[in-house]
This record gives sequence, structure tokens and C-alpha cells, in this order.
Amino acid sequence: MPPPVSPEAEGAAPAGLRPVPAPPARSPARGGRRRDPAADRAILESTLGLLGEGLSFSALSMDLVAQRAGVARATVYRRWRNKEELVLAALSSLDVPVTPSGGLPLRDRLVDLVDQIRHRGQDTNLHRLLAGLLGEAVHRPQLVERYEDTAVAARRDAMRQVLRDGLDSGELRPGLDVDQAIELLTGPMLARLILRQRPVESAAFAEAIVDTFLDGTRNRPTPR
Repeated sequence: MPPPVSPEAEGAAPAGLRPVPAPPARSPARGGRRRDPAADRAILESTLGLLGEGLSFSALSMDLVAQRAGVARATVYRRWRNKEELVLAALSSLDVPVTPSGGLPLRDRLVDLVDQIRHRGQDTNLHRLLAGLLGEAVHRPQLVERYEDTAVAARRDAMRQVLRDGLDSGELRPGLDVDQAIELLTGPMLARLILRQRPVESAAFAEAIVDTFLDGTRNRPTPR
């Protein structure tokens, strides 16, 4: 168990987590007391630790997180209204920024984006956490939807822009369903990493996914 974190303590962020995304806006604390980043990190790390050890979403509680983080229960609730928001923030803290791929050919841009999923997926702890999240989808579909709207949104938007560029340039056939195309491009890599829990050693798998996709979606001149 990590040492207690006082509401006023200042400290460096633990290694392995990116800067914490701001939680939903809440009413300011009485007296204007500033939130402590060290407490934020301890709470998120404790949430990830409990889930990574196999605790289910149903069994997770704000009290358990507070106890493990060494903070008061009220400290957790001042930051996140419920455990759904807390879990989403914890999972989002593991994400990495999307690397820009502008200026490259269409194929290379798509391969780069799909392969970024592979690099992100090298974290086996993240695999387990996301697999657990998918397991909750039957009972809490809104949890998965909100995860897609937060942590996954930037990655999907980047791929959507590349596909629209391909449509605008005439490289992709007119009328292509962009949202469906995103599913086709990301699904195989996610299935390999998360559902089957199998490592992907190189970019060759991303290249195969993109080449198969482009074989069916490139804009070809109509034969005369």
C-alpha cells in the first residue's frame, strides 16, 4: 500500500502514467483550496492497481480506492462523482498522444495509425484492463461507449481525417463509409491484442491490415 497522501501534499507523478486528464468540472472547494496533483495520481494509480489485480468493476468501490491510495473518501469524491468516472479517468491516463502523420502517402499514414495501436498495446496491463472493460459491456454498455468517446476519440478522429483526405484526393472510392472503414482498420489489431491476448512483433501486421483494406476500397477507373 502506498504511503498516505495528504490533501495538501505536493509530489511528483509516479512513472508510467501520462499527465492526468482534468475530471469533470466540480464546484470549487470551500476556501478555494487547490487540488493536489499527488493525490490525483495516487487515486488513479490505486484504481489501476486494483483492477489490474483482477478486481471486477462491480467489486471496485470508492472506499477501496481511497484506502489503497491513503486518502480520505471525500478526497476521491471531490474529484470524481462515481466509480464510472474514476475508472474512465484511470484508463485514459494510460493512453498516449496520437503521433501526427501528415505529409505521408495515404497507405503510409494508415499503416502508421494502425501500428500506433500496436505500440500502445504493448502494455500487457492495459490489455487486461481493457479486456475487463469489455467484459462489463453486457451490463454497462454506456461505460464502453464513454471510454470510446474519451480515450479513443482522438485516435478515431485522426484516422477519420486520413480517410477523408483519401476521399478528397480521389484515392478512395466515392461513397466510402468512413466510420465503417475505421472499424475495419482497427478491429483486427484490437482483436489480436485484447481479445486473443497475442503480441504483435512488428509493423507487418498493420501493413497487412491496411493493404487488405485498400485492395477493396481504392478508387479504380471504370473500364470502357
